[in-house]
Amino acid sequence: MSTAVLDDRGRIVLPKEVLEEIGASRGDAVVFEKRGRELMVMKASSKRERLEEIMDWNPKRTGRVERVSPKAMKEIWKT
Repeated sequence: MSTAVLDDRGRIVLPKEVLEEIGASRGDAVVFEKRGRELMVMKASSKRERLEEIMDWNPKRTGRVERVSPKAMKEIWKT
């Protein structure tokens, strides 16, 4: 387990081991996501990766309207 220290402005430097584990390097964006009592640190997808993911999306067509919650819709439009 790695440890980082907050500076006087509340910033942290992620330890090298953490960066290697999540596949991030200088200039990459990272995402902090709360899952219950845990805080996950992940490398953010690049704009190109998000676009490719959207372009590859091919949902199964059922012919029925699927309900989407307002929260889920906000998540869809974040990208």
